[in-house]
Amino acid sequence: MKRLPIIIILMSVLISCKTSKTIVTPYKVMPITEKSSTITSTGVFYALPRQNVEVDILVRKQEFIKGPYAEFAEQLLGIKNVIKENNSIYSIENVSISQKSEVDPNQIYFVQFNDSKLALEYESGLILSGVNTSRNEFSEQNNRTHPQQVVQTVRTTNRPLIPMFNLVERTDTVFFNQMVDTQLVQRYNIRTVKTEKTPRQKAEEIVEQIAKIREDRNRLLTGFQEVNYEAAAIKYMNEEFNRMEDEYILLFIGTTKVSYETAHFDFLPENKDSLSIELARFSTSLGLLNSDTWVSDGKKVTLNITLDDNILTYIERFSQNIKLSKNGFYYSIPSLALVKIMLDDQVIYSTQMPFSQFGTTQSLAPDLLQIDFSPQTGEIRSVRTIE
Repeated sequence: MKRLPIIIILMSVLISCKTSKTIVTPYKVMPITEKSSTITSTGVFYALPRQNVEVDILVRKQEFIKGPYAEFAEQLLGIKNVIKENNSIYSIENVSISQKSEVDPNQIYFVQFNDSKLALEYESGLILSGVNTSRNEFSEQNNRTHPQQVVQTVRTTNRPLIPMFNLVERTDTVFFNQMVDTQLVQRYNIRTVKTEKTPRQKAEEIVEQIAKIREDRNRLLTGFQEVNYEAAAIKYMNEEFNRMEDEYILLFIGTTKVSYETAHFDFLPENKDSLSIELARFSTSLGLLNSDTWVSDGKKVTLNITLDDNILTYIERFSQNIKLSKNGFYYSIPSLALVKIMLDDQVIYSTQMPFSQFGTTQSLAPDLLQIDFSPQTGEIRSVRTIE
């Protein structure tokens, strides 16, 4: 019984030793500024990212090309709906917005190791992606994907199938008077010359070719040809007849050519007072132009960024009421923003995006932690204490 108090005291000491945990700060993280003092200890640098905006605008160009014999289409073929003059029409087919992260020069830090053993992983140079983690896959899927539209270019050629000769033979009869045995006799010479065909003569020849194609196709399909062709051969020849006729008719009605081009723009928002920029001017007759180019039908293509700071306001207000450590790893809490592409006053594309440079920066305690950073935004994706 005399030993019981001693045993109780020893057990209480052991339990207190087991449950008590000494707070160790083996490393220190310091922000780097122009006023930072000289550092003599061993350590490494890391940075948090900022985001710029990349805009791709796909423009569709439709060209209407007048046929060389458009003026004879109604008279010779009875076709009224033809292209009467060369013209081009532009339209904005697709808009996509993405982000690209880079080192924020205002968010660079130095990790002073002291006696700790830290394992830091980086992405894109100084941007930190992990601390004390063995995972190799840190690639963050973009929260908002913008599918690029797959466009197939349609081109219609304008060419005759056979050469159209530009000269035509003309026969002239020349009469003249000649003295024969003191008697005036009228004689004549026949002279053949070549002259250039008029546009109408060329158009009439093409119409004759179209008529011959239709006649040959009719004979083929009605069985009046002399050769007994197989079904596959008849199908092939019918398709060729149709192609030949279509290309000859294009010489009258004209052709349409469609092509696409993409314009790329980069914008780095750095100031909350400068979150709108005019990217270009758009004209339905001339396409995308420089922003300083004025045309009568030109419209402004503008990028607008509207920040939503409600959540950040709550976080910053709460941070003032608690004592946060300033010696651990710093991380970003980005500000969400609505990004819009405007055509004058019309919204043609909008999406939400995070911007770390307009958010807030907080610090963890300098404990032995396993931290998974987002290299795109500098946010913490996961954190846990290392036992």
